Amino acid sequence: MIRGGENLRVVAFGGGTGLPVLLRGLRDAVGDLVAVVTVADDGGSSGRLRQELGVAPPGDVRNCLVALAGRRRLAEVFNYRFEAGEELRDHAVGNLIIAALADMAGGFCEGVEQAARFLRVRGRVYPASTESLTLVVRYEDGTVVRGESVVGRLGGRIERVGVEPRGAPAPPAVLEAIEGADVVVLSPGSLFTSTIPSLLGGGVREALARFGGPVLYAANVMTQPGETSGFGAADHVRAISRHVGPVVTDVLVHRGRLPRAVLDRYAAKGAFPVEVDRGELEREGVRVREADLLSGRWEAGIRHDPEKLAREVCEAALVRL
Repeated sequence: MIRGGENLRVVAFGGGTGLPVLLRGLRDAVGDLVAVVTVADDGGSSGRLRQELGVAPPGDVRNCLVALAGRRRLAEVFNYRFEAGEELRDHAVGNLIIAALADMAGGFCEGVEQAARFLRVRGRVYPASTESLTLVVRYEDGTVVRGESVVGRLGGRIERVGVEPRGAPAPPAVLEAIEGADVVVLSPGSLFTSTIPSLLGGGVREALARFGGPVLYAANVMTQPGETSGFGAADHVRAISRHVGPVVTDVLVHRGRLPRAVLDRYAAKGAFPVEVDRGELEREGVRVREADLLSGRWEAGIRHDPEKLAREVCEAALVRL
């Protein structure tokens, strides 16, 4: 437990691989933890279940439940994927369980809550909306596409994303958690397909506008081809502001050298370090916090370290209290 963290109430938004990393660090570091997870995925196992059963995509939620699980062996079962057969191939067991629980309980939020009890989750996990969302992406050239899985393949510069059905409400518990939080954290991850969609549940924008505490954005270290090519840290913040208002108060960025061999691997795929344009960030009214945030296990690529990330989040929150 980070000193002073036992009293912190944290709400974390996101999805993909970034939010679970943050949650693994925070789960034993803070007193109360709420995760709000995007439900706009339409690819892979989640997309198949969404299409066939009409259930909200469970994959990102499953990853967060597993990150917070107290029953580690059962969490391994949730993450197991079938490799044989046709109907079950590539389905994660946890996705099927969450879909079944949602059907039995009469709603996706209720199904997630039951799965959390099975796993003895430390904290609470909520979908960003009470219903499944379809991502609507508008590019600067006027092109409009629907579906998260399409993003990244077109290569244009994204102007804005929205969701359908428009105004689909966030669970009331999410709005209550924001109201009672000490700090809100936007996790690292895909800006337009994870971070921003997790904020688009109806009522979240207004709840964040009323929130008087720090809103900390843990910035990505690398750009993402087809999504944030050419973006600096200030571009990320401005994109968030266009969607939910100027809510970000602090940006957490990595400070430290990155191995040339690793950077070359990323460059070959069109990804480059996100520029920390401090002057631009300060003109946006945002404080910059720099720290060593990475795991150092370069064979897996450039990855945030859960404990380092959690420590900086807690310190940023405690300084502002």
